Amino acid sequence: MSTTTSTPTSFGRVQDTALQLRGVLETALPRELGTDAEPALYTVTAVFSRRVSGPEQALLELPAVTALLADHGYPGIVLRVEDRRLLVENTNLAMLSGGLAHEIAAVLRDVEGAIAAERTRKADELAEWRAAEVLRAATVKVEADRVRFE
Repeated sequence: MSTTTSTPTSFGRVQDTALQLRGVLETALPRELGTDAEPALYTVTAVFSRRVSGPEQALLELPAVTALLADHGYPGIVLRVEDRRLLVENTNLAMLSGGLAHEIAAVLRDVEGAIAAERTRKADELAEWRAAEVLRAATVKVEADRVRFE
């Protein structure tokens, strides 16, 4: 199930959709698929629903993601982002349809959650700073008002 979020970008625009994968880019698959020369493992290219932000890309490409996928039964899988595409290295279509696609979708949800948590943390910090600044300004005003040139 898809969730809708409003994510501010670094340019002030808002992204209104969760990052998802739309499907496999068939034209990027090896030509040898379905023949005797078919490779056991190859890179599968999937297309994102929207442009990937820098923080999303950084989280998707972490070595911890490779380790997580290995822990879930998919050793050697590496995720790499190129523009609006996710390159799933060292895999094949059978692995993806057999459960790897589900694991990658879970990684995407985790990335979205981590970014939302960071955004909330930063907003809370900003709110605390603003409250402290209001208090500081009020304190300075009180002190300044005590000064009398009589």
